[in-house]
Amino acid sequence: MNAEELQQQLTTALLQLTQPSRIEIRVWSEADFPAIQRLSSAEGWTSPTQRPTYSLLAWHHSWPALVAVEGEIIVGFVRGLTDGTITMYIADMAVDMRLRGRGIGRVLLDICHALYLTTRLDLLAADDARAFYKACGFRLLHDGMRKSYA
Repeated sequence: MNAEELQQQLTTALLQLTQPSRIEIRVWSEADFPAIQRLSSAEGWTSPTQRPTYSLLAWHHSWPALVAVEGEIIVGFVRGLTDGTITMYIADMAVDMRLRGRGIGRVLLDICHALYLTTRLDLLAADDARAFYKACGFRLLHDGMRKSYA
């Protein structure tokens, strides 16, 4: 899908949800990448800053790929991967630490599900984020595994 079709799909999904006050959810653009790196770095995630070319490429090949904006400042994001019918994997999601508790993370997840109602959402969560995901309806399945290259 092109950017216009993705935005239309997002607009349709947003009609089903209530967004937090003063927050706009929109399709990401490459101009958003420095803010995505900033939020990722604040989480202690190294890939966006140590491997920016690969991280930017990952964003280009992901959907949903959304940012949460307050005014003109990006305050959160979600990047997912989906087959469109059964599974969506939430690869990355972050909300500015100062704005947590306002429903931004929850609406980002709800939008991902609203875009593909028949999919389940899977993710890996840091220990300190598990309570948030449980409050959003996720359940703990088992410990995940990862093998990194280079």
